[in-house]
Amino acid sequence: MAPVTEFVNATRMPGADLTPVYNIFSSMSSVKGSHAIRASQLVEDAEKFTLFVDWDAVDDHLAFQTTDAYKAFMGKVMPHSNGRATVFHAEVTPFPPTVLDNAEGRGKTPVAEVVYTYFEPEADAAKGTAAGQALVAGLSAAGFGGLTGESSIGWTVEKDVDFKGEKTRVLVIIIGWESVEAHSKARSTDAYNKVIADFQSATEGVKGVQISHVSTKTL
Repeated sequence: MAPVTEFVNATRMPGADLTPVYNIFSSMSSVKGSHAIRASQLVEDAEKFTLFVDWDAVDDHLAFQTTDAYKAFMGKVMPHSNGRATVFHAEVTPFPPTVLDNAEGRGKTPVAEVVYTYFEPEADAAKGTAAGQALVAGLSAAGFGGLTGESSIGWTVEKDVDFKGEKTRVLVIIIGWESVEAHSKARSTDAYNKVIADFQSATEGVKGVQISHVSTKTL
């Protein structure tokens, strides 16, 4: 099976310190098949955070979920989470997604734009992937200042990711920027809007899009 990155999208208890959560997740480094574990609050909403975990295969994570160690793990995590987290796995390319390796300022990409595009479960994956690749290539060709040159694209393994009560499959597109401000500046241009319009016209069955920015630390 292909390697995957697990995305855990969660909300902390109001004002809670996330250090205990990050410490709990760092313990997963000893789990068979797990690799890099990264975490970040969302720039747009500090109450929300995402954990990114690389696995050799989704089956390694699923196997862990059948163990007593996983039950104990979740027992420690749940008191820090405000509501149910959304969890899915994406087969992103390139893997590992170094665009997420800010490593507290030591990586090439200080800020990663994370785009979740929610499609109908049986959407044309090849067509969606091609549109995502064209989006990244179009941004690069436009020569926007602030792009780091790193990106990663892929579909979720799951075809039942909840989006506003509907089952979807998610195309994940991650784009590296030097700063949120650099991305905002690019978004104000006609050239950027054309690239986005081209992506939208090349895709079908889109239920919605969510965009956030993260600046990760490695656990």
